[in-house]
Amino acid sequence: MLMFLLRMAMLACALLALAPPPARAALKIEGTRLIYFGQDKAASISVVNQAPRDVVVQTWVTGEDDSAAGPVPFATPEPLVRLGAGEHHRLRILYAGEGLPADRESLFWLNVMEIPLKAQDANSVQFAIRQRLKLFYRPPALKGGSAEAVRQLSWRSDDGPTITVSNPSAFHLSLVNVQTDSLALSDYLLLKPHESKTLTAPRRLAKGTSLHFTEITDIGLQARHSAALK
Repeated sequence: MLMFLLRMAMLACALLALAPPPARAALKIEGTRLIYFGQDKAASISVVNQAPRDVVVQTWVTGEDDSAAGPVPFATPEPLVRLGAGEHHRLRILYAGEGLPADRESLFWLNVMEIPLKAQDANSVQFAIRQRLKLFYRPPALKGGSAEAVRQLSWRSDDGPTITVSNPSAFHLSLVNVQTDSLALSDYLLLKPHESKTLTAPRRLAKGTSLHFTEITDIGLQARHSAALK
């Protein structure tokens, strides 16, 4: 039995050694999110081809559910772009000008796919790699941003070990590492405008307990905050 297990372990190691390495993105997107300000004619974000070969870049926008089936009020003027080794390029997004709420942000996904050109080696395996980042449409009438909105969050203790966090603002808020001084509550939390969500703690938390969380800011940086449980 022991010999059989050893042989199976050796076989597994051999198969892993023969497996191709995980695909690595050659395309670097210089940002983790993109905000389309409604008063602007377009939004853009830079990409750079870090590979020593040419790649084709395909871009498109999908809805909040990431479905390509439904129409979205955005267009990419250059849906396909060829980039040489080390070349930079700005991807532009255009808004149709209507169809979205004027009193709150709307969430979409910007999809960026790198498509390698035909390999010279017939035995090599190539992959098309898709990256995506959040695209927020921010209407012209909205003033401020996530820095102001995060201070409006309400954290309330419910019956039992549950906590309700409410976002009364018109902005989306992305929070990571939500915790007390000793308990982890949530790794990631996306709060839509005027949305409330419930978190479950390992045990009941007393009112006044300090809560700590990190906000992903409008420009993709991290800002640490604290609040008292009410």
